[in-house]
Amino acid sequence: MIRSFSCNIYRNSKSIYNFQRYFSSKPKDQSPPTPTPITNSFIDREKRNKEILNETKHSIKHQQYQSINRLKNIQRNINKKKEEIVNIPKLLNDKSDPHQTIDTSPSDSNNTNSFKSKVQLMRDFIQDSLYNSEYGYFTTKEVIISPNVQVKPLNSFKNHQEYNNYLHDLYKTLEHAWLTPVELFKPFYSYSIIRYILEKYKKLNSGKVLKIYEIGAGSGTNAISILNYLRDNHEDVYKTMNYTIIEISRLLADKQLSRIKEIHPNVHISINNTSIFNWTHQKEDDDCFIILTEVIDNLPHDKITKTDGGALFESVVHSQIFNTKKGYENVIVPRQSQTTGFHREEWRKLSDPIINEYLWAERMWRGEKPKKNKLLQPVYNLMAMWNNFIKGDEIRYIPTVCFKLFQIFSIYFPKHHLVLADFDFIPSIVPGENAPTVQEKVPILPDITNDQLVVSLDDDEKILYESRDSDDVIVPLGSSDIFFPYNFKDLKDMYCFVNRNRKDFQMDHVQTLKHGEFVKRYSRTEDLKQTETKSKYNPILEDYSNMSFLIS
Repeated sequence: MIRSFSCNIYRNSKSIYNFQRYFSSKPKDQSPPTPTPITNSFIDREKRNKEILNETKHSIKHQQYQSINRLKNIQRNINKKKEEIVNIPKLLNDKSDPHQTIDTSPSDSNNTNSFKSKVQLMRDFIQDSLYNSEYGYFTTKEVIISPNVQVKPLNSFKNHQEYNNYLHDLYKTLEHAWLTPVELFKPFYSYSIIRYILEKYKKLNSGKVLKIYEIGAGSGTNAISILNYLRDNHEDVYKTMNYTIIEISRLLADKQLSRIKEIHPNVHISINNTSIFNWTHQKEDDDCFIILTEVIDNLPHDKITKTDGGALFESVVHSQIFNTKKGYENVIVPRQSQTTGFHREEWRKLSDPIINEYLWAERMWRGEKPKKNKLLQPVYNLMAMWNNFIKGDEIRYIPTVCFKLFQIFSIYFPKHHLVLADFDFIPSIVPGENAPTVQEKVPILPDITNDQLVVSLDDDEKILYESRDSDDVIVPLGSSDIFFPYNFKDLKDMYCFVNRNRKDFQMDHVQTLKHGEFVKRYSRTEDLKQTETKSKYNPILEDYSNMSFLIS
């Protein structure tokens, strides 16, 4: 998957979120809403169960019910013949996820199968699609490139074109994995990050050890490169420092520990196999640095719509579920099309407390104040109606989960300094402001009419892949990468607003830099020579023009 773009090329370690939702009255502009608590539970089971809709034989009106009956008959015939059923798809078997619970109603308790439905906010649907332990995109696919994949030295390429052709061919051989700047420009990209951290660390002059936290460290390449630099250039800091990784994936956490300890056996390294949204058990009171590279682009967003009448709605997704005979796996019915409704998006009146809290905070950091002149209120309303009529419905994807992430940093890391790198622009065909790119990797099948294309489907090493974009977020669960761009001015404002009450927080020290600007400022001249092609084109500076840094 190509996530960067330069000329003809466009376009991580990932993190998931966990927090509890509860409903409250809509906040007024004059006073902040009560912050929604963040807990270890992904969602309140009791409240989520209220959103589960049990649909029986007598109440189902959907067209596909006839198909369900046919499946039942097939199952009965198989049972009669006493044939062994094997290989039942495990597409929905996440017992640890409360919002996946499927209850059998009394009228269906004796049936072989039952047809159910569940309702999720857009952020929960995206979370489910990306991170569900049984069928999520990041839990079932090899999206982190193997450390064994070695990129040719950049200074060995003749020019920009040869470099781009090389990347294009390389990506076609990768089924789901992609190269992040950390991997593509190793170790020099990581060197620029640690040089910034060291500059900031020395200015603090606290006399305490250097503490680094990395959220979602992928294969551990960034951590290894940073530790290598400190070992070779700042041995005094290296010997006493603490490096902590917070990694949701158990498999990746094990790989990170193995790789890092092999090279740096004596460094104080701690790898926590948990979500950052579960980081409520420990508070870091010392100065520390938090690194996030290509993490927040995969944080779920909420979708809201403002109609031409000015009303606000939140998007929810109805997913219809086929519950098989007891003892077999729960199977989610694949979405066939928008019209069949296996996954169906609907609007409902805005009521979610996290969305309300975010919208209130957004008005505050943007300096929007309520109109207090009651005599002119009808004029304001008329102007708003006219503007809405001209614009039509406004669709927005809002970063409610990133908003909660910044709250966690503020509460549990009160003296942290941020080093965040991610996308400020991504081409998308999904409608709406801040809409994501929804991308699936599919095999390129051989064309029998093209004698020059020879692909052996019996040899996995020769299968090639291409990316296909969708114009809808509602795709089959776990099938696609869903990643969002960020307006870094808004991201900076949101970060400053959330951290405004931190002791000694210096808002004027928070800044955004374009990717190339940051790397150039914090890289050594001799390092930049290593990433330069023979034509003097330098991809570490000139590629990834759709990425920015947020540092504090």
